[in-house]
Amino acid sequence: MSNQLPDHVRDAFQVGAGPAEQLGQAWDFGFRVGNTVFAKVTAPEVSGWSSKTRETLKPEGVRVVRPIRSTDGRFVVAGWRASVFSTGTISKRVDETVVAGLRLADALVDTHAPEPVDNVFNRADVQAWEEQPGRIGELLEPINRVNQVGHADMLATTLYAGTQPPAVTDLVPVLRPHGFTAALVIVDGLLLGAVDEGILRRFSHLPEIEQLVLRAFLFRRNLQEFSENNDPNVISNLNRVESTLVSYVSDKI
Repeated sequence: MSNQLPDHVRDAFQVGAGPAEQLGQAWDFGFRVGNTVFAKVTAPEVSGWSSKTRETLKPEGVRVVRPIRSTDGRFVVAGWRASVFSTGTISKRVDETVVAGLRLADALVDTHAPEPVDNVFNRADVQAWEEQPGRIGELLEPINRVNQVGHADMLATTLYAGTQPPAVTDLVPVLRPHGFTAALVIVDGLLLGAVDEGILRRFSHLPEIEQLVLRAFLFRRNLQEFSENNDPNVISNLNRVESTLVSYVSDKI
């Protein structure tokens, strides 16, 4: 695996020879060398934004993985970025991640978003906020709240290690109301079967959370459709969660 990480990239971030251990999803399947994690960059502007934002971001009760600058001050070199390794694993502690998502959103409230990239993620997000047919569409109501930067992949990038505060390895920007980060965590937890549907009641006190959860679900469903992922398990989970949300929100109206 070491030969997949170019020597000139190691040199640019002042990391010498040593074995490269490939990591999992939370680290974009990057490579760990000592205390440094290298990851390939697919969208340089977004990656640079994430690194610059993570450099100083200090949410209450949440650790943020810090980026590493190259010797000439850059965050991205030859399509690679570097971050400081943090211990921990992705966990099924979904309720805690919802709370962490709210705290992260608090810290991001005055942050400027990067220019949107025309990709499936952006198109899936935009479509989720347009008029919708079907059962979900019948339940949608306008959300008259200010947009701000949030995190579109919080559950998949949050690590837990014992009693330490959760650590966020990356930021995937999305420009939506404050609670949208939390709503995405709820939907992702339900899709993974990592949490019971009672999570909807446990966070029902959050402003307009039911409407935000519906939009978050549409975002995930759109991603599946745009990426043409026909995995029967993915489709089955989407159908299951859609039925759960329709039943829950219908009873609240």
